[in-house]
Amino acid sequence: MKTIYFIVLSLICSRCFTVTAQGKLFPIEIKGKWGYMDSLGKMHIPAQFDYADDFNEGFAVVALNRMPCIIDLQAKRVVDTGLYQNISRVSEGLAAVTDYQWKRYYVNTRGAVVISLPSEVYEARPFYNGVAVVSIATDIHETKFGRDIATFGYLFGYIDKTGKMLTGFIYDDADDMQNGLSRMKKGLKFGLVNTIGEEVIKPKYNNIGIFSEGLAAVDAGGFYGVINEKAEEVIKPKFEFIYPFSQGLAGFWQKGKYGFIDASGEIMVQPVFDAIKPFAEGKAAAKKDGKWGFIDTKGNWVIRNVFDEAGMFADGFCAVLFKRKWGYINASGQTVIPYDFDAAGAFHDGVANVLYKDISLYIDKLGRILPILK
Repeated sequence: MKTIYFIVLSLICSRCFTVTAQGKLFPIEIKGKWGYMDSLGKMHIPAQFDYADDFNEGFAVVALNRMPCIIDLQAKRVVDTGLYQNISRVSEGLAAVTDYQWKRYYVNTRGAVVISLPSEVYEARPFYNGVAVVSIATDIHETKFGRDIATFGYLFGYIDKTGKMLTGFIYDDADDMQNGLSRMKKGLKFGLVNTIGEEVIKPKYNNIGIFSEGLAAVDAGGFYGVINEKAEEVIKPKFEFIYPFSQGLAGFWQKGKYGFIDASGEIMVQPVFDAIKPFAEGKAAAKKDGKWGFIDTKGNWVIRNVFDEAGMFADGFCAVLFKRKWGYINASGQTVIPYDFDAAGAFHDGVANVLYKDISLYIDKLGRILPILK
């Protein structure tokens, strides 16, 4: 299901990190094996896995001998290898797993099965807000030219943490719960479901964006407005496109140009830019005359538009592209890490993921490559 997002450069994904006594943990590959380092570049778990995913809630999915398992922060296997062919990330204390007979379950962080799903369930997603999306594979029938046409597809529904179905498999698509609401699709229209399976908004919109700061853009038939988490329309559909809110402002598109509105729909930055990114740390990347720079909430340039591409500020730094290479600037626009990289992600907790000569690496805010190996 496509969701309304800003059009951004596809950089290296920002990872979800976990706090330990040693700080954050970052998955890192060393000589074909994966382990975890902390934010200072010290190895916390030696590189020993065939693959290592992010830690979440103190647990991570890793692979040993090409078989998945779940480990804790001390690298102890809490769900061992050989039991399941697929394991999802731990979310709200549960992980979706698939055994070698294609039966699906949810297990807790001790490896005990707490929900056994019906055999017809094709996919089980992680829990959010106490609810998970599950789906079945089925033939979908529709009438075309007076004939019944069957096509292979999927239908989606919702379950709670007791395994109870909150809805039937009645939706053509469904998103994970976010702040107590899930976007779903029935036919060609989108609506919203709450955590008890009620349709807060019947399927009526052409599209519903992600909720951000309690608001979501909706396509009401060619024009975009905004709803809140009570399903109230707070901005009437009158814009050609609206992006997610960030720091109180949302980008919008009108007559081929981009600007920003506030939560009441008032235009705060006139649509004069060729492209924009969301506001972060008081600034937003904006493109004009073929180059990217940064504006304030009134639309004034605070960093001149001299870059070929730009990301979003985080931890006081921002990745920018200059003469085909990525580096980092600070809030004043000064280069703080040279333009040496083929791709560059945002800093989180003092560490960023970069691509250097097709090698995925981490760097700290001094530009040093991590991990620091003795």
